Amino acid sequence: MAGEQTTGDCPGCRRLGRENAHLKARLAEVERQVADLQRRLDEQQRAGQRQATPFGRRHHKAKPKRPGRAKGHAAAQRGRPEHIDQVVDVPLEVCPTCQTPLEDPAVHEQWQIDLPPIHPQVTQFNIQSGYCPRCQRRVQGRDRRQTSDAVGAAGTQIGPGLLSMGAELKHRLGVPYRKICDFLATYLDVELCPATLVRAEQRLAAVALPSYELLLDVLRRCHVVHADETGWRIAQVNAWLWVFSSQTVTVYAIEFSRGHEVPEAILGPEFAGVLVVDGLKSYDVLAYQKGRCVGHVLRRTNHLAETLRGIDQYYVEELQVLLREAIALAKRREQLTERGYGRRVQQVEERLDLWLVWHGAEPGEAVQRLARHVAAHREEWFRFLYDPEVPATNNHAERMLRPAVICRKIGGCNKSLLGAVVHGVLASLAVSCKQQGKRFMDLARAVFCTPIPQAIPLEGLPGG
Repeated sequence: MAGEQTTGDCPGCRRLGRENAHLKARLAEVERQVADLQRRLDEQQRAGQRQATPFGRRHHKAKPKRPGRAKGHAAAQRGRPEHIDQVVDVPLEVCPTCQTPLEDPAVHEQWQIDLPPIHPQVTQFNIQSGYCPRCQRRVQGRDRRQTSDAVGAAGTQIGPGLLSMGAELKHRLGVPYRKICDFLATYLDVELCPATLVRAEQRLAAVALPSYELLLDVLRRCHVVHADETGWRIAQVNAWLWVFSSQTVTVYAIEFSRGHEVPEAILGPEFAGVLVVDGLKSYDVLAYQKGRCVGHVLRRTNHLAETLRGIDQYYVEELQVLLREAIALAKRREQLTERGYGRRVQQVEERLDLWLVWHGAEPGEAVQRLARHVAAHREEWFRFLYDPEVPATNNHAERMLRPAVICRKIGGCNKSLLGAVVHGVLASLAVSCKQQGKRFMDLARAVFCTPIPQAIPLEGLPGG
C-alpha cells in the first residue's frame, strides 16, 4: 500500500542487519583463530612425539648461526704434549707417485695422543691374621689400597678405580649398568655383571655419607643457591628429584614430596643466602630471600602474546619489553656509573609498579592471572639488579638437572628407596667434583679405602 514502508526500509531491520553482518564477521574471525590455534596444537602434539624434532625442516632458522669459531675469537688448538713416550721416524726419500728422488728435505713434527694396550692389574694381598687372647676374637691386617676385608670365597674383589669409574658413568653421565659392563669388557678386558656395580655403589654411598653431609654444610653457607625439581619414580610410586646447586657445590635429593619441607631440610633454618627459584608455589612459604626466574615469565608472556589480541596483547608485550630491558641493564652494570645505574634501576622498578596498576579495560582471565603472579612476588623479580651474584634466570639449576633427566630417559629411575638414596649421594659427589675441577675417582678411592667412614673435603683432592 502507498505510504507503508517495506521491511528492508525499516530502521530496526537495518540495525538488525548491521548487527547480523557484524556478528558474522566476528564469528568468521573467531573461527579463523580457533582453526589457527588447533593447527598449532596439532603441530605441538606431533612434534612432541618426534625424537628428531629440533632437526626438522620447520625448526630451521631462516639465517642459522654459522658453525665453527666465531669471527674474532681466539683459535683453540691442542698444545704440544709435555712429555713424549716414544719417537718414530717416518722417512721419505723418493716421491711415492713417480719414485723420483726428493730435494730440499725437511722434517716436520706431529704428536699423537693415544691409549696403550690396557690390561687389568691384579694385586694379591697376603693378609696375615691371628687370634687376640685379650679381645677374644680373630683379627686380620689391612692394606690402605684394599676396599674390602673379604677373603675365602669372596676373596676376588674389584678395585676402587674400576668401581669409581662405573659409579661416575652411571650417576653423573647416565650410562646404564649393562652398557657400563659392556664398555669395561670391550676396552679394559674386565668382565663384570651389573649386580657387582650395584652392590659396590651401595657400599660406596654408605661410607661416603659423611662427605655428602659435608657438601650440605658447604651448600648452606653459599651466598646464591639455585633450586629446581623434576619428576621421578621409585618402583611404581611417584617421587621428585630435587637439585640445589651453587657455582661450586651441587646436591641431589630424591623425595616423595614436592612441598616446601624438602628445601627446608636441605638448606636448613639458618640459610642466609639467596635462593633462586622458578614459579613453584612450594617456595612461596619459605622465609629465605628469593630471586624469581625472569626467564619463566618471559616464556609465559611469549605464549600469551601469540594467543591474545587487542589491549590484552599490548599489556603482555609491555611486560616483555620491561623484563628484557631489566636483563640488559644488569649486563651493563660495569659500564655505568653507580649513580647512573641506580637511577635506571629505579626507573625499571617504577615502570613495573605502573604496569601492575594499569590493567587496561576489562582484562581477560589470562592477563589477570599473570598480573596476580607478578604482584605476589613483587620484591623478587629484580633482585638480580641489586646483587651481581644473583642471575636473572634459574638456568643454572635447569642445566644441573639435565644429567638426571638423561639418566631417567636412558636408564630409568630407581627400583628401590635404597637405590634412590645411592643415586642422590653419588651424583651429588660426582657433579660437585666436576664443578671444582676435581676427579671423582680420587674421592671414591679415598672413601673406598678408608676402614672407618669419615668426611673427605673436596678441597683436599688433587686437581684444578
